[in-house]
Formats: sequence, structure tokens, C-alpha cells
Amino acid sequence: MAFRDSRISEIEQLVQRTIARDEIFLVDVELKGSDGNPVLSVYLESDQGGIKLDDCAEISRLLQTVIEANELLGERFTLNVSSPGLSRPLKIKRQYVVNKGRLARVRLRSGEQTQIVEGILKEINEDDFLIDQNGKTVLVRFDHVIETKIVPVV
Repeated sequence: MAFRDSRISEIEQLVQRTIARDEIFLVDVELKGSDGNPVLSVYLESDQGGIKLDDCAEISRLLQTVIEANELLGERFTLNVSSPGLSRPLKIKRQYVVNKGRLARVRLRSGEQTQIVEGILKEINEDDFLIDQNGKTVLVRFDHVIETKIVPVV
């Protein structure tokens, strides 16, 4: 079971300072497990799409040291640093920009109901984005989005 506590914001700030690279950005931080052995998962992305294993390993080493030095999670914790992967929904607008031109499935609120829109991510703006459904353009407002996932194309 995931939980959100005061340490998450502090960890997010530490991650931001630790990354210190313009092309790599923080997508999400999850803290699961018990206080005796928490599992911290840090999801990173790059503006080129995906993140290199070497970058994850380097950031993981740096983060491990910083978290231990700040005594945020106690002596025993597990740290996972990775790309969010295709199974996880997009969390921040910057991910939409990275995935522009890819097939996406968007679940959104439409009045009292939910609706699914699937198509190619086109223009991404501050408040909305466009989806191309075989030549038909659909405007989707970010505040109506419940979940967006990239659909793998084989």
C-alpha cells in the first residue's frame, strides 16, 4: 500500500537537486512498505524519451548517499531508480511533450461519465493537448484527464 507523508516532498526536493541535469527530470516518487524497511521508487524520464541504465545507476548511488546523510528513511531501505515504463500512466505535462507523436489512450471525465480517447498525441499546450484520431482532431483538457497511457505499437 502506498502512502504519502512529509518525507515525500523532502525526497522530491533531494531528487531534483541530485539530478542536476536539464534533460533528465523527475516524474514520480513512491514510498511503500513499513517504516522498518521502506521501499522508495524514483521514476525519472529524459527529454529524449527513456533514461539510460548508467544514468539510473549513477543517480541511485548519489541519492542513496544523500538520503542516508539526511536520515530520511532510517538505516534500512530499498531504493529503486528507473524509467516509469509504458505500464505506468503519464504523470506530468513534460511527459506528454516527450511522447508527442506516439499513440496514447486517454481516460477522461465527460460530465458524469468517463470516456476513452485513443489517437496520436499532437500539440501539447499549458491547459490542453490535441489527439489525432485518423484525421479527426480531439481537444483534451488536462483537468479532465483521469489517466493517459502510451500504447505500444508493434
